Amino acid sequence: RCHPWLLPTFAGKTLPDMLSLLAASPSVVVSPVGASRLAVGPVRVGQPACLASDDFSLSRREVVAAAAGLSALLPAAQARAESTLVTRQQAYTRYVPRVERGRDYWAGGLRKQVSSGDWAAIQAALEKKGPIDRLFGPLELWSSSFSSKTISPKTLAMNDAIDELREACRDLRSAASGKEGSGGFFGFGGPKAMDDGKRRKIAQDAYAKGKDAINKYIELGNDGLGLNFTPIDQMD
Repeated sequence: RCHPWLLPTFAGKTLPDMLSLLAASPSVVVSPVGASRLAVGPVRVGQPACLASDDFSLSRREVVAAAAGLSALLPAAQARAESTLVTRQQAYTRYVPRVERGRDYWAGGLRKQVSSGDWAAIQAALEKKGPIDRLFGPLELWSSSFSSKTISPKTLAMNDAIDELREACRDLRSAASGKEGSGGFFGFGGPKAMDDGKRRKIAQDAYAKGKDAINKYIELGNDGLGLNFTPIDQMD
């Protein structure tokens, strides 16, 4: 049996939808007596959805109260969504350009330095406030922007990629120093000079490992980014 005064929707929600939302909300209490009388009948093509239970007897006052409760919830949910979007936009604007600069240095300047064996330039890039060292701050801050009160799986995966980049940088630092081991008997005598061929191989492998880590980070960051953001380009 259909009740015509129940057919209009509120903010795109039917009455059963509104009552379900209200019942799920910790801030609104729906009378168990009224809720127990509510049943949704089958919907046939060409006919409006009807309340199938013959025992349905909610008053207009109960329906109005339900609608009012839902109207109080919707603005709060919308405000949270807008706040999250604004926060993500701020993080994107602040950190992504710095991530892109670090990516470009890895793909350009560092690649040439590794190829030519410019160990002094590589060492300087790895030092505090060098172009490689400056990359880690924005990487960590942008990944954290995808979490709120708890750390999200996306943030954790992006942080794993950052850890892989750190490992690549440790190998680069080893190659740039040109030293390996502690050298001498029981460590006396200082570290041993690294063979040039081995040194170049370590640097090339570290460069490739770092490139893969940065591309992995970017791929994870781009996933589900949304239409409001421009995806970051990966290295070729």
